[in-house]
Amino acid sequence: MENKKISGLKTIFIPAKAKNIDVMPVLKKLKIKEKRIGLISAIQYIDYLDQVEKYLEGEGHSVVIAGQMVGCNSSNAIKIKDEVDTYVFIGSGEFHPLELVNYSGVNAVYLVNPVSHNITKFEKKDLIKLERKNEGKIKRYLMADKIGILVSVKPGQQALKVALNFAKNCGKEAYVFMENEIDVAKLEDFNDIKLWVNTSCPRLEANNIVSLKDIIGSKLVDYHSY
Repeated sequence: MENKKISGLKTIFIPAKAKNIDVMPVLKKLKIKEKRIGLISAIQYIDYLDQVEKYLEGEGHSVVIAGQMVGCNSSNAIKIKDEVDTYVFIGSGEFHPLELVNYSGVNAVYLVNPVSHNITKFEKKDLIKLERKNEGKIKRYLMADKIGILVSVKPGQQALKVALNFAKNCGKEAYVFMENEIDVAKLEDFNDIKLWVNTSCPRLEANNIVSLKDIIGSKLVDYHSY
């Protein structure tokens, strides 16, 4: 448990860790041709990394433990990218594995879910599919005359200054919405907003939400700076 003060308020961070999980059944299903493996997990499964490392080394792999991925921060994994040929991510969801495929330079990342016992291999082609989907959203953004800009008030995600600067310079009728918990369903109440621009966690996903990061990085959009 960690205590921090953020904006004058005392905040307590309590890691929520999974207990009594048997990782062996899903590990025995894992088939990896790469020899050098970077091992990383969501915080729930951080205590199981030593067990996973021991198993993979027993299968003839060289293992480097990167630790945990915290929110949108993949720096722990990226800093070992020159030491590994692939990553095994212990957790769930596609966000973190795709993040690793995108920024680490490896050809594949293996998602190992110790609860569902499912294994998913993410490759460059999966990233291309995501990029095509995002390109469609960018085109919708370009055609939209009225947009909403989503800002989270949570520490580490709050980007109000960036959002206000973007609203001022995007050339559209733009409104900034600040929320602690962004409820996608509630956005439907604002039916005059043609598209939502997300400045908070990139895992916030819907057909009518596009990431500000994707807009600024798109070749279809010509902006000087935000």
